[in-house]
Parts: sequence; C-alpha cells; structure tokens
Amino acid sequence: MDTILYFQSPTKTSAPDKIAGVRRHAAAANWHVQVVDGLPSPATLTQLVEFWHPLGAIAECGGGYQEIPTDLFTGLPVVYLDRNPRTLPPDVPCISHDSIATGRLAAKELLVAGHPNFAFVPYPQPRFWSDDRERGFKEALALNGRTCETFSSVRHSPQSVVWQKSLRKWITRLPKPCGIFAANDSVAAEVLTAAAQSGFDIPREIAVCGVDNFAPICEHTLPPLTSIQPDFMLAGELAARTLGKIVRDKNRQRTVRLTFGPAGIVRRASTRTASRYDPQVTAALELIRQRACDGISSADVVVLFKCSRRMAEIRFHKIVGHSILDEIQSVRLEKAKEMLSHSTHTISAIANFCGFNAANALWKFFRQETGLSPSEWRRSALST
Repeated sequence: MDTILYFQSPTKTSAPDKIAGVRRHAAAANWHVQVVDGLPSPATLTQLVEFWHPLGAIAECGGGYQEIPTDLFTGLPVVYLDRNPRTLPPDVPCISHDSIATGRLAAKELLVAGHPNFAFVPYPQPRFWSDDRERGFKEALALNGRTCETFSSVRHSPQSVVWQKSLRKWITRLPKPCGIFAANDSVAAEVLTAAAQSGFDIPREIAVCGVDNFAPICEHTLPPLTSIQPDFMLAGELAARTLGKIVRDKNRQRTVRLTFGPAGIVRRASTRTASRYDPQVTAALELIRQRACDGISSADVVVLFKCSRRMAEIRFHKIVGHSILDEIQSVRLEKAKEMLSHSTHTISAIANFCGFNAANALWKFFRQETGLSPSEWRRSALST
C-alpha cells in the first residue's frame, strides 16, 4: 500500500472533514494517509520521506499557516489546501475555499431574513479569506441596493480585551435592526458576546452569521450561532484527486487551481427571525434541528406551545410555510443526504441514524422528495 503525507494545520476547526475527504479518495486508490501535525523542518521532512517513501503530500494551510515555502517539498509532489493561490507560483497545485461565494451566501441569508441594515466584522489579523468574504458580502448587498458597514480596529486576536471593547462600542453605534456577517465562527462568537453585553436582543436587534459551522463554538454560544458550512469534505477529496493525477502524470506540467464552495447554512437561533413574531415557533425550530433524527414526532414539538395542537400548527405554518412534520422530515432528509454523500454507511444504518423506522421508509421518502433512490443519490454525489 502506498502512502501519502497530510500536513495538518494547527487550526483544526475544519481538519476532520478535510481529512475524511482525503481518506475517501485514498480508500479507492489504496493509499495510506499519514497525518502529520504542523509544518516540519526541512530535516524532519527529509526523515519522513526516508521513513515512508510517500507518493506525495497534501499541505493544509488553514488559519495562520498561509506561507508554507514551496521549496520545502522539492522533489515531492505536493498539493496545497486552503492556501491563498495568489501567493503561489502558477505551476503549484492549490485547492482553495471560494470565500467570495461564501460572502454572497451570507448576504442572501440576511436579506431573506428581512434585515434592513448590514455590517461585516473581519478577522482581526490579515487573512485573505476574510477579505474575500467581505468582498462577496458587500458586492451582493450592493447588487440589491444595500450598503454595509465594516468594523475597523487595531490588529489584535479576537480574544483581546482592546479588540472586544472597540467591538462593543461599534455595535452600539450600528443602526438597528442589523444583520452582521462575521469572518468566521470565532469572530461571530465574540460579536454575539459583545451584543449581549451591550443589552441588545438577539436576533431581534442584532442577527449574526458565522462561517465554518464549528460545533464546539456554534452550539455553545448564547444563543446558538447560525453558520455557513464550507464543503470541507469535498476540499479534501479534490486535493487527493489532484495529487493522484500529478503522481500518474509525472512528466506532465500541471497547473491546477480548484475551489470548493459553501455546502449550505446551518440555521440556529442567532438569526431566527421567527422570534420577532413567535418565540415558541423559534423554540420549536431549535428542538427540531437538534432532535429530528432522534425520532421525535409532531406531538413532541407541540408541547412547547401553550395552546391546542391545531393552533400550534397554524402558528408554525404561518411563519415557516409548512407543517411541523414537514420540518422534521426536511431536517432528516438533509442529514440523510449529507451521510450518503460523505460516508460509506449502509442505507439501513443511515435510515436508523436519521430517525426513519426502516430503510424502506427512507427509500420511499427520499424517492418522493428527490426523484432518486438513496443509492442513486450517493452515486450522483460521488461522481461530481
């Protein structure tokens, strides 16, 4: 079995999904993926190459790891993952996140939610992806006749007291209500804290959307944070596929610049505009998001409402546009799609995990909603 080296960035918010994508392709190619934390010294890299005799390497450059020198890998095929392609020689392969598309998606989310004012909070230290997200966000807002304020402060870490104080003052001056897009989840968490400490209602006065969908952050902010989920699994798979092509075409010069976009948005209470109209509907949506795959029923959700079941359904449908059961099934369907695309679990196991009584129940519902069977969906997803 051949080996490839995967040099993992110290910022691990996206690392598990990226590595999973690499391993999915590696399984088909019969590769062993050896993960190495951080960037090795030239001497250590030489020793690793002598020890493993790898076919090549993937260098993840997330967070502050933006400038891994290309001459470090002389003689070893390498694909850079999540590095700024503008800083690389034109013949060096690179897979990067389409941060402009992510900014546009954030704008669409906040526009649909009906916010009249908008703002962007960049990462407090220079990052190309933060600049690109701001650009995409502002361009999309301008297209729709809206403007955007940007938080500007001295360069500090998001946890800096100076930065946080400046952020609170800025949020206080913003016109309300306001939809705020933050460069990533760690920044968004600080925005939520600053807004709450300043006494603003979230999301009625301040709504916040982050990027990365890093659960340890998003599920533990108050309220839970809405976040855009980049397709990190696809990123890893694209990197592995590209490395495989380079290895096969050793004598051919290849210039590869591929991007991966956002996979979607995970909506949580930080942007749930339903709370403007009915906080019990907001609570119902959160319960469904968290427990739809545990087998909950409409009756389990209705108990959150202080009214009859019929009235609860009327209130829910008025705001969400469909029934409580439809929302439960929608969450289950999206989870099933994710597992079909990003795992090798059997259809029966996926049905059980997603709250369906049997594989046949999942099959019928999936076919009804998508026009494809679960197996056909999986084949289609893996071929793209």
